[in-house]
Amino acid sequence: MESRWELGALPQRRTSLPTEIAASLAARIRSGEIPPGTRLPSEPQLAQSMRVSRNSVREAISVLREQGLIETRQGIGTFSLDPSRDAYFPVDVGIEGLTSTTEMIRRAGHKPGTRDYQLQTGVGDAPARRQLVLPPDVPMHLLERVRTADDLPVILCRDYLGQSHVPARVMAQYRGDESLLLFLQRECQLKVQTARADIVPVLPTARVAEFLGVSRRRPLLALEQLHYDAGGSPFLYSENYFNLDYMGLHVRRTPVR
Repeated sequence: MESRWELGALPQRRTSLPTEIAASLAARIRSGEIPPGTRLPSEPQLAQSMRVSRNSVREAISVLREQGLIETRQGIGTFSLDPSRDAYFPVDVGIEGLTSTTEMIRRAGHKPGTRDYQLQTGVGDAPARRQLVLPPDVPMHLLERVRTADDLPVILCRDYLGQSHVPARVMAQYRGDESLLLFLQRECQLKVQTARADIVPVLPTARVAEFLGVSRRRPLLALEQLHYDAGGSPFLYSENYFNLDYMGLHVRRTPVR
């Protein structure tokens, strides 16, 4: 189905231009103005119609793809998808890219937030210590917080770091309401180069269920992830528990060449 709608210029923006473009197109797709199966105009056509650069359009298209609102068929074009999945998962995110939870929620078109932030130092969680290859005498930080999307409790994040990487005085400056990855990069020059992630179905413990407000019989998905720096050394181990009452995960797959 070819597109038959006019976009026009964007209003005066208050956020980044690609975010504004993505939000404008997402609203048209969700409202039905752009029906499922519609072939979107090409990037040059969108850029001309909206009076923006092609780079901004390209970034916006990437955001919409992560939101599950469009798909690109190689050699054919970009098409809108049925947004009715949102009725089942108000927050639907792609997990292909290595991004912070904050950015993941934002790129899915929602407002990220934090509640119930707690920091403990000196914890002795043996599995996390093994993952981080920490000697027994090195204290470890544990950060716990509930991440929200438009005030919905979507993820319980547990992050483990050794004091050998992040001193206690630095960790005390973190307040839980910004991207931990950006904080570590800014304050400790620790930048994630790669990560190993495992996705595991779990039943919540009493503590996890209380944080997310779910029944202990309600299955969750746990994303267990070990982050490595440029030298290949692990410095951050994370356990993220996804609340499936509100959140869906998807992966965009392409043919193996």
